Amino acid sequence: PKPYFHCTLCGYIVGLGTTLWVMFQFNAAQPALLYLVPACLGSSFGCALVKGQVKALMEYTEEEEEVPAEGGASGEKTVGQKKDE
Repeated sequence: PKPYFHCTLCGYIVGLGTTLWVMFQFNAAQPALLYLVPACLGSSFGCALVKGQVKALMEYTEEEEEVPAEGGASGEKTVGQKKDE
């Protein structure tokens, strides 16, 4: 029921494992985000590619839509549902 969560979790685990492998292999600390961010973004994109939802992933936003308020000035932002009459 949550494919993007599970894919990103797996990507995070792979990225963290890669970070640890590089750290031990080269005996030097590495910035974890260098591996975590591409792994998480890549796994989300891969999931969208498999599900055929790449366009929806790229167009995703959490911005609220502007709804003109009844009787108010134009351009006002109204949050919530429209009242039934």
